[in-house]
Amino acid sequence: MTLMQHFLMIHTNQTARSHRMTSFTPWFWQVLVITAFLYLGLVSEGLASHAVTPTSLTFYAVQSATNPPKKTLTFTKVPTYRATLTASDNATWLTVSPTSQSETTRATITVAVNISGRAAGTYSATITVKEGTWFTKTIPVTLIISPAGGGGGGTTSSATLAWNAVTGTISGYKVYVGEAPRLYSRTITVGTSTSTSVNSLTVGRTYYFAVTAYNSAGESTPSNEVSKTIP
Repeated sequence: MTLMQHFLMIHTNQTARSHRMTSFTPWFWQVLVITAFLYLGLVSEGLASHAVTPTSLTFYAVQSATNPPKKTLTFTKVPTYRATLTASDNATWLTVSPTSQSETTRATITVAVNISGRAAGTYSATITVKEGTWFTKTIPVTLIISPAGGGGGGTTSSATLAWNAVTGTISGYKVYVGEAPRLYSRTITVGTSTSTSVNSLTVGRTYYFAVTAYNSAGESTPSNEVSKTIP
């Protein structure tokens, strides 16, 4: 009888321990699986390939004139997964939009500057683009404001431009003139001649020039840009 009781006690204790291990095991595996998913998620984010183009921005403007055209930053990544992309800046004259957006593979950020009330000179700032925990990119931004016209005591002069003829049938050429790179305020339409004189240029000022060809089908892309300080 005593031997039977001892056997029953041993059997009962073993059964209880087995029951506790059985009920514990599913919870253990659930925790392990959840941890694995979290770990894999962080790894996939960390190994993703990110890029922001262009890697820097430069705006040109003329004092007291209109704001220069807006520019665009493009964000791309591989592989595809949904995340939040944020953008911020550190200058009062600089604006980014949107400041936060959801993206999976590609997103764009519009960048604008405001020159109102600003003196001529060069201004520097940065844009910071972030995604998740792993990716941060800083984009340098430069704003160059040229002085307003009128220097040199109001004296004006001229500049002569010449360029190579394009192949094909054209109706003529257009000469673009401005006081900042790629920011033109005058357009002069000329015939098929490959040279022209640009008048009413203020002495002491630097001007930028580019030429396009046009016909009934449209207008070509601009030529390379040249500059000249009027003596």
